[in-house]
Amino acid sequence: MLKKFLSFNPIAIEALAFIRIISGILILIHGYAVFDALKMNEMGNYLHKELSMPLPLLLAYLAKGSEFFGGLFFAIGLFTRFVSIPLVITMAVAVFGAHNGEIAGEAEHAFLFLLVFAAFFFIGSGKWSLDYMINRRVGK
Repeated sequence: MLKKFLSFNPIAIEALAFIRIISGILILIHGYAVFDALKMNEMGNYLHKELSMPLPLLLAYLAKGSEFFGGLFFAIGLFTRFVSIPLVITMAVAVFGAHNGEIAGEAEHAFLFLLVFAAFFFIGSGKWSLDYMINRRVGK
C-alpha cells in the first residue's frame, strides 16, 4: 500500500479528469460575461484606464471569450493543449497585470487557474476526454 502512495503513477486517473472538468466549468462561468455588453464595456474601461492596454475592448472580448469557449473545450477535453495556451495567457495577464503578481492575495484564484491550465498543457487531457476518443479512432 505504501509503495502505491510513493510511486509516480497516478492513483486514480479519473481525478485528473475531475480537475479538468471542474476547472473548465468554473472558468466557463467566469467567462460568461462575454455575452453581457455592459460588463464588457466596464472591463474595457478598466483595461484602458488602469492597465493602459491598447484596444481594450477587443482585449476584454478576447479574454472573456477565451475563458468561456476555452473553458467549454477544456471541460469536455477537446483540443485541451491548444486551449490551454490562451487560458494561461489570460490568467497570466490577470495575475501579473491586474493584480500586480500578488499570488497570495487577490490574484490567488487566477494563479491557481494558471497552474491548472499550464499543467494540462503538459500532461494533456487524459483518458476521459474527447481528445482521447478522437485519437483512439484516428489511430485505428
